[in-house]
Amino acid sequence: MILIGAHQISKSFGTRPLFSNLTFSIEKGERIGLIGPNGAGKSTLLKILANQQDIDDGRLSVIKGLRIGYLAQVPQFAEGATLFATVNEGTTDPLDWEEMSRVQEMISKLGLSAFDPEIPISNLSGGWKKRVALARELVRQPDLLLLDEPTNHLDVESILELEELIHSSPFATLTITHDRLFLEKISNRIIELDSRHEGGLLSVNGTYSDFLESRANQLAIQESKEAKLKNTLSRETEWLRRGSIARQTKQSARIQ
Repeated sequence: MILIGAHQISKSFGTRPLFSNLTFSIEKGERIGLIGPNGAGKSTLLKILANQQDIDDGRLSVIKGLRIGYLAQVPQFAEGATLFATVNEGTTDPLDWEEMSRVQEMISKLGLSAFDPEIPISNLSGGWKKRVALARELVRQPDLLLLDEPTNHLDVESILELEELIHSSPFATLTITHDRLFLEKISNRIIELDSRHEGGLLSVNGTYSDFLESRANQLAIQESKEAKLKNTLSRETEWLRRGSIARQTKQSARIQ
């Protein structure tokens, strides 16, 4: 089942294009790692999928009723917000008993019960803030969870817990991370966002290791094609330099 389908979407900042004509889909249960060079537009793409930014062109199709969770690289919190109040933001009805139970469950599951529920978020370290923000998104019971550098500020134990959480959860994930070991552990598909690829991206099913092997093979094929093209261009350029005699023996289409 396709959750989100993007068809030839484009996005620019001012006169600088980030990406153009991207086409891809995200299916139920997929664990996608999103990589690419700095400035390729990875974080912007996540914001678009989270409905926090608009596309400039193209079409984005979203399955009806899709619930999306979004963990930003730097999570935002309301001024003066407390731990409990922040996690509770993930509910649709703060008075619903089941939703309240889910809030308590996530606070406990992510180790936040070690703190007073009324502790101000500003008093927490970066790692604990990340956990609070993640708990808020998990309370939403997302069908798709978007994660932007989720391992930043987390210690090794917390990263391992996050890996296990992703593996044991039913929702699909799309994750941006520079932690290649984490990417290897949590992904079953890799998308590389890079304008050098045909269509602006390269998608490979499998782990990050599978992706590296596939990309190396594709680059070798591309290099072979480029080498043949260079030889052809060299021969044709040499022919053109021969002047009018050569032109009498070749069609004008080939000259063009």
